Amino acid sequence: MKNIASALVLPALLAFAGVAAPTFAAPADPVAKIREQDTELQKLLRDKNVSQQTTRVKALINGIFDFEELGRRALGTASWNKMTPAQKTRFVKAFKAMVENSSVKRLEAYSSDSTRYAPATVNGERATVKASVYSKGAVSLVEYKLFVKEGEWRAWDLVIDDLSTAGNYGDQFRKILQKNTLDNLIERLEKRAKQDADAKAKAVTDDVKSGKAADATRPPSGL
Repeated sequence: MKNIASALVLPALLAFAGVAAPTFAAPADPVAKIREQDTELQKLLRDKNVSQQTTRVKALINGIFDFEELGRRALGTASWNKMTPAQKTRFVKAFKAMVENSSVKRLEAYSSDSTRYAPATVNGERATVKASVYSKGAVSLVEYKLFVKEGEWRAWDLVIDDLSTAGNYGDQFRKILQKNTLDNLIERLEKRAKQDADAKAKAVTDDVKSGKAADATRPPSGL
């Protein structure tokens, strides 16, 4: 977002000078964006057939994230800059698949009775949204760290009760890279993503045979 005074004064100055003002579409309120997605997610989670709507649930849980930015920050600038464009593409694709599959291993963890959002803290094209999530008598403090990309707010980190998503994955990556190469790390992520996909496919097949709904909550294997 632009400074309010600048947003008002600049067009007037340009018009006075006979220059057309540039078109700037400010992103929507980041709180409104997150609340809208969460409202739909809570509605789906209360649906008895939620296990049959895994794709939509996964999109709602992870739709706010920019996985390239999340992955880059988790990996660290030094390691990220060492990768070739092809390696970065493979890394982001596998990392995205791993995070998405992990997010639906326990859908009940995302269910809440109510959520109270504080006004967003916005500094230019950066923003922080804090929320208190109430569920079964307990409260969790959630913080979204966002930036503007292609005119939309995207999250590069999610902090839940002081546990950072980027920091958590970063710790895992650093341990792996102490004894392995970047290619080895990417191969591990790709293997993990394939294991998750195969496990999900098997679960669907088994449930169809047994007449049960597909289980979207099977935990993934470790890195």
